[in-house]
Amino acid sequence: MTAVFAESIDLLLPQLSAALLEPNQVPGLKILASQMAPILRGGFECRLGDNSPQVDIQQCVISGNDEPALLKKYLAEPSLAINPLWNHIQTFLHHWSDPDSSLHDSIPEIWLEFDSDVSNPRLLPSLFFALPTHLSDPSQSFMQASQVLDSLLGSTWVPWQDSLKRCFTACPEGTFVSHIGVMLSRSVEALRVNVKRLQPELLVPYLQRIKWLGQTDEIESLMTKLATQVDRITVCLDVGQQVYPKLGFECIFLKQPQDEPGWANFLDTLVDQGYCTPAKRQAFLQWPGQTTPMTIPTHWPGELIKASLLRPQNCFTSLSRRVSHIKVVYHPHSPLEAKGYLWFAHEWLSPPSASKPSSISVSMD
Repeated sequence: MTAVFAESIDLLLPQLSAALLEPNQVPGLKILASQMAPILRGGFECRLGDNSPQVDIQQCVISGNDEPALLKKYLAEPSLAINPLWNHIQTFLHHWSDPDSSLHDSIPEIWLEFDSDVSNPRLLPSLFFALPTHLSDPSQSFMQASQVLDSLLGSTWVPWQDSLKRCFTACPEGTFVSHIGVMLSRSVEALRVNVKRLQPELLVPYLQRIKWLGQTDEIESLMTKLATQVDRITVCLDVGQQVYPKLGFECIFLKQPQDEPGWANFLDTLVDQGYCTPAKRQAFLQWPGQTTPMTIPTHWPGELIKASLLRPQNCFTSLSRRVSHIKVVYHPHSPLEAKGYLWFAHEWLSPPSASKPSSISVSMD
C-alpha cells in the first residue's frame, strides 16, 4: 500500500506540460513521492515566470478516514528517524489522531509541502495546518493555533507569540486566520499566516494594526487591482518577531477554468506584465481533468484495483485534477512573482458523474 502515492504521481506527472515541469525536475519529485504516505490527495506548486523551473509537491491530510493515524504510523518508519524534526511532527500527530485530544476535532486538515531540490531531494516538509472557521472569537482561534505550535515547535515560537496574536485579534469582522505554516524545511524564523476575507479597503488598517514593516501605498494599490479580477483573495503573511514586508496574495476563483473565463483573463494579465510565460499559462489551464485506467497507456496502481473490486460495479477509480489558485508574491524593491497551484485527489466516480464529474472545491476555503 505504501507505494500507491508514488505510483499515482507516475500517472499524474505526464499530465504536466514540459512548460511547467522540466525533465530535470522529474527525478526529484519521484524520489519525494516514493517516500510519502499512501494518502492520495495533494498538489503541485509551479513557478509561472521565465527561468523558474522548480516544482514542489504537496500532500493534504484530512481529519477524517483515520488519516492522522495512518500518517502517524507511516512516519514511525525507522528510515525517517534520521531527521529529528520529524519527531515534532510525530508529537503533533499523536495529539491530532487521539479522539480524546482537543486537537482531534478542531484541526480539519494539514498540508505537507516538500521543496523539490534536484541536487538534494529530501523528505522534510513545511507543515500548514487549517484552523476551525466556526470560532467567532479570534482569541479562541489563537489558542487552538498555540496548541499546535507548542506540539510542533516547543518553546521555539515563543518570541513570535505577540506578533502572531496580533494577526488574530486585529482581524476585522468576517475576516479570519485560516492556515498557519511551520517552515520546518527552511532556515527561517517565521510562520506563514493566511488571512481570509480581507477586503482591499481593510488591508492597510489591518497591516497597521499588526505592525507590518512594509510600505502600505504600493500594497493597497496591488490588492485593489487583483481584487477586480478574481473572486477571492487570501493574504499570506510572514510572521516572526516582526511581521515582515513580504506578502502573498492567493487569488481564487470559485469555479474551474472550463466554467470560469476569469482564469484565462487573469493569466493573460500576468503574461502581459511579464510574471507568467505564455506556455505556462496554457499548461496551467490544461491541467484540469480526470485520469482513469481508460485514459493512460500504463498500469493502474494495484492497490486501487484491489479496492475497486470491493466497490459496486458502477463505481470507478479516478484521479481528479483541478486548479486551486494563483499566488502573487510581493517582495519590496523586487518584481512581483506568480505561482500556480494544481490540485489532485483520488475519487470514486459513479454515473452520471463518471462522464461529467461534479465541481470540487479546491481552495481550502
